[in-house]
Amino acid sequence: MRRINIYLGSFAIAASLVTIVPGCKKYLDVNQNLNDPTSVPISTLMTAVEQRIGATFAIGTTLGTGLGVYTHQLMQYGGLNRYGLLGPDMDGTWSSMYTTATNLDVMIDQASSEGKSVYSGIGKVLKAYLFSMMVDIWGNLPYTEFNQFKAGIKQPKFDDGSDIYDACFSLLDQGISDLNNTAGQVIPGNDDIVYKGNATLWKKAANTLKLKLYTQVRLVRNVGTQVQALLSNPAGLINSQAESFMFPFGPNGATDDRYPGYGDYNAAQRGGQVPSPWMYEIMKGYNPNILEANEDPRIPFYFYNQLSATRATENCADYRDGAFMTLTFGSNSPCVGGSNSNSYTLLGIYPIGGRYDDGSAKTINEIGAATAGTGAAPQRALTYADRLYLEAELIHAGLATGDERAVFSKALDESFNQVEYVIRNFIKPSQSVPNITTLPATTTYKTSVLSEFDAASPDKKLELIMTEKWLSRLGNSVDNYTDYRRTKYPILFNPAPANGGTTTSIVVPGPAGPSATSPYIEPVSNGTEYPWSLPYSQAEIEQNTNAPAQKVVSTFKVFWQP
Repeated sequence: MRRINIYLGSFAIAASLVTIVPGCKKYLDVNQNLNDPTSVPISTLMTAVEQRIGATFAIGTTLGTGLGVYTHQLMQYGGLNRYGLLGPDMDGTWSSMYTTATNLDVMIDQASSEGKSVYSGIGKVLKAYLFSMMVDIWGNLPYTEFNQFKAGIKQPKFDDGSDIYDACFSLLDQGISDLNNTAGQVIPGNDDIVYKGNATLWKKAANTLKLKLYTQVRLVRNVGTQVQALLSNPAGLINSQAESFMFPFGPNGATDDRYPGYGDYNAAQRGGQVPSPWMYEIMKGYNPNILEANEDPRIPFYFYNQLSATRATENCADYRDGAFMTLTFGSNSPCVGGSNSNSYTLLGIYPIGGRYDDGSAKTINEIGAATAGTGAAPQRALTYADRLYLEAELIHAGLATGDERAVFSKALDESFNQVEYVIRNFIKPSQSVPNITTLPATTTYKTSVLSEFDAASPDKKLELIMTEKWLSRLGNSVDNYTDYRRTKYPILFNPAPANGGTTTSIVVPGPAGPSATSPYIEPVSNGTEYPWSLPYSQAEIEQNTNAPAQKVVSTFKVFWQP
C-alpha cells in the first residue's frame, strides 16, 4: 500500500465517480502542512472526516450509485449496467477511504494527547463504522498494519474481515467508554456535523451500530445473547427520528455543500443515476409476486417526472410508463443509449434534495437547476427505521423476543416519518410539499402491506421485511447490498442467462421503443454472474506486495455470508 498523506481538502474529489460529477465543493483546504498533520485543529479534523464519510457512501459516487444499480434501485447507462465495476474503478474510493481512516487515527491520537475524550470517542465510533462498511464491501483488507509507516510497515497485510469486525466491536466499546467521560471535557459543537457533540446520541449510534453488525453476522455466529442485551434497553439505542445517525449536506450558499446525487440536476447530460424500473414497478404495485396492486405513496417523493404522460421524449424511450421514463438493467433496446436529458425521470426530493413531483411536468431546464431543489439531503447511515427493521428481522430469526408484526408495523410508520422528518428538518424546500404521514394513501398502503404480511409464509414475511427496508433505504446502497447478499432479499431483476435467469424480454407499459409503442416488448440479457463482493483496488494489488491476487467477485464472499 502506498503511503497516504493527510489530506483534508474538498471532499468532492475524495469520492471516486463513475461518469458522475456531483458539483464542486468549496470546503476549506486545511492541508497546509502534510508533514505535521497534528498542526490541524482537532475540530477541523472532525468536520473533515464526517464530511468525507458522508460523501463516500452517497448517491452520486462510485459506491452510492454503483451499488444502487447492483441492488436495482438505480440505473445508469454504461459500465455499471450488468454489474460492471472493475478493479481500476475502485482505486479512488479505496484511497479516499484509507485517507479518511488515516485522518481518524490522527484525530483519535490527538484527542487522547489533548485529553479530549469526547472527540476520541466520536473518532472511534466513526472508525468502527468506516471499517465495518469497508469489510462489507471488500471482505479482507489491511487493518492491523494499516497506517504503521513509523513502524516501518509500508506493505500492510490483508486481515480477515471477521477479525476486523471483532476490532470494530472493540472500538465501539472503547468509544462508548470515552463518551461516558464528559465531566470537565471540551465538548464538540458545530464542528460535529452529526450530533453537535451530544455524547448520549453518539452512544446510541454506537449501540445501534453494534446491533446492525450482530445482525449481519447472525448466519455465521451465535449472537442471541448480544442482541437481546442491546434490545432489552431501547433507550440505549437510536429511538426516534431525531436520534438517527446521518451525515448532513447543505444548500448551495457561500459554499456548494449539496448532496452529491443532486449533481444530476446540474449536469449538462442528465441520467447519471436514474430510478430502476424494477423498484418503480414494485412501488407501483405492478410486480405480481410482492406488494401487488398496492401503490406506494412515496413515489412522488422519490421520483420527479420531467415529462407529462403525453409529451414526446427527445429520443426514443428505453423504458416508459406514461410520465415516468428511465433505463432498464440489461436492456438490448436500440433506445438505451439515446440522450434524454430533459425526459428522464430523476430522483426526487427524497433522498437527494431534488424536486417533489407535483404533476407540473416541467423539465429541470424550465425550472432552473439552482432552484429546482435545495440538495440539502443527509446521507442516512443508520436511522430509527433501520433499527426497527433490524429488530423485526432478529425476532423473525428467533434471536430476539417480541411481536414481529408489531415491530414491522412500527418500522413502516417510521419509514414514512423518516421521509417527512428529513424533508422538514434538512431539505427545507421552498416548493409546497404535502406531509406524507397524513396522506390517506399512506394509511391504505400500510394496511395492505400488513394484510399481505398476515397471510404470508415465514419466508415471505422475511421477504416483506427486507423489501420494505430496501424501499425505505433508497440512498444507503452499501447496506442494501449487504442485506441482499446475506438474506437474498429483496428479489432482484435477473435477466438471462447468468445467475440462473430465464427472462429474455420484459413488457414495458410505454410508449417506448423505436416506434413508441404501448406496450413495448423489450429484449434484455445479462451474462455477468452476481458479484458477492467488489473487486480490490487495482492500484493496491499492483503496488502492495502483501496484497492477494485480484479476487473473482462472483465467488469471493464476505465472511458473514454462509
